[in-house]
Amino acid sequence: MHKKHFPSPLEETIKYTFKNRSLLDHAITHTSSLKEEEQRAKSDNEKLEYLGDAILNAVISILLYRKYRDRNEGFLSNARSVLVKRDALTEIARDLELENHMAFGNGKSRVPKDSKVLSNMVEALIGAVYMDGGFRVATRIIRQLFHQYFDEEKLQTKNPKNELQEYSQKRWGVLPRYRLTRKMQDGFSIYVYVSKTLKARGIGKSKREAERHAAEALLKEIKRRS
Repeated sequence: MHKKHFPSPLEETIKYTFKNRSLLDHAITHTSSLKEEEQRAKSDNEKLEYLGDAILNAVISILLYRKYRDRNEGFLSNARSVLVKRDALTEIARDLELENHMAFGNGKSRVPKDSKVLSNMVEALIGAVYMDGGFRVATRIIRQLFHQYFDEEKLQTKNPKNELQEYSQKRWGVLPRYRLTRKMQDGFSIYVYVSKTLKARGIGKSKREAERHAAEALLKEIKRRS
């Protein structure tokens, strides 16, 4: 049985009080400064991030399906990628002022400049909410956090992979090819090729994110050459 406590400022912001406060503590712990003996806390944070990523994708898919029943799969898939990409998550983290609630393993505090830290922490927070309150509560929190981003015009912004594919097929009649170059400690490195002379590299915490970043980089290169 978990001991009751007064809601923290972050809990008040998201309108949810954790029954198990340790889940929240693990979610908002910045792992880069943890010492070797604190690796379990790092593992807990990363597992919550992994879980939060899956829950976020599932809930966003459901919300989009319900809101845009008359739209096709292409629109829904693209809209989901717009909502769950790092830029959107970083913006939400800043809306929550998440950097002010972060805990550091070495007792120090500083505002992280890396958007990856903030976006990962949003996912870990969602994972913690799911573990503590279940799918219905997680859905409510995600709907609340993402409500203002359900803008149809923004949701139609093309996914870089889709945009590159359309451009490549139209101009050269070929599909982009993605090749994993290596698995890194914190993610993946992937190259995308359109021809022997057109290629770009992307890095991301997942293969999907690395491919998107590679496509973005190649699109910029193509536009630069045009």
